[in-house]
Amino acid sequence: MTGTMATTKMTSPADQWQLVTRRRKSRRPTTRPRPAAASPPPLEASPEVSAAKQTQIVRRVGDIARVLRKSPLVLEALRVIADHFALPASEELQAGDAAIADADVVDDRLELVGYGLGSFCGSSNAVHQLAFLAALREVLTTADRPRCHAEIFDPAMNKVPYQSDVAIAEHLDIALIQTNERGRRRVTRNTVFFMPHCGKALYQNVLACNWGLEARKLIVIGNSFAAYGDRVLVASERQELLLVDVLPYVEETPLSCGVAKSHEHFSSYEAAFNDLSVHSFPSRLLQRALRDDVELTKKMAVAASQELLDDELVLTTASSAEISTANPTEDARQPSPRSEK
Repeated sequence: MTGTMATTKMTSPADQWQLVTRRRKSRRPTTRPRPAAASPPPLEASPEVSAAKQTQIVRRVGDIARVLRKSPLVLEALRVIADHFALPASEELQAGDAAIADADVVDDRLELVGYGLGSFCGSSNAVHQLAFLAALREVLTTADRPRCHAEIFDPAMNKVPYQSDVAIAEHLDIALIQTNERGRRRVTRNTVFFMPHCGKALYQNVLACNWGLEARKLIVIGNSFAAYGDRVLVASERQELLLVDVLPYVEETPLSCGVAKSHEHFSSYEAAFNDLSVHSFPSRLLQRALRDDVELTKKMAVAASQELLDDELVLTTASSAEISTANPTEDARQPSPRSEK
């Protein structure tokens, strides 16, 4: 796209890895096994969720993750991540040489950060999104590339009634972020933020705190930034929205919901993964932004220094009452209540 719209890349499975900007010798698949994860901690009953129910949820996450590992949703996200960070092709993507968009960000160390997934014990959407995080980490792990460190935060998980959510995450070897960062995490290595259906202020905080050439180290999987440009019609609101301002400097790749409409549980995948895109910031576009768009750089600096009352950030989790009535192991039939905005 041009003007104020993001560069949007649409690819079909047959087109993957065919457009190459710079080539290197492909690394052939190795026969060595993937690194084994440590034994997960045992699940224990909590006041609101039994150990049996937690085990059921963990199994459900595993079932969904197995579906997603070979799905267009995960494979397209993997393609963009491997392309942008110049990672060697994984077993899932061996067709042709890997495209290298930014050779100066080559670094096999990856971190996965999930914001605002919600309660796994009270939301089918949260279960599906946790499964996506698990599936993405799995396909990013190869014999030559260590397992990604993954951590998550949702405000409910620091509350006593939701400790079963923490237990489920820890059982899957996903760490809990102990404080509400409000998206103000400065990246020090290549980091993928998974932020499904979060508030726009949270996305803006992530960008503002990492604006500059360091932004090449981050990828954001979340609401389509280009969609904000289409939906915000009032000029004064557009001028204040950083997600619109960055559109000329971001490459955005829309994602599918992962399964075909004929799939038995299509509506559940659609609710959990609608309107998601992968957003990356190539060095060439960041250099242009820093050189030519002084006003954007100033706005980012102001946003990074402000202590905002981000009351829209991650207010996404189920209430205690929902915990007792919701069955996240069953597929929801309604659109995501967190879809924005």
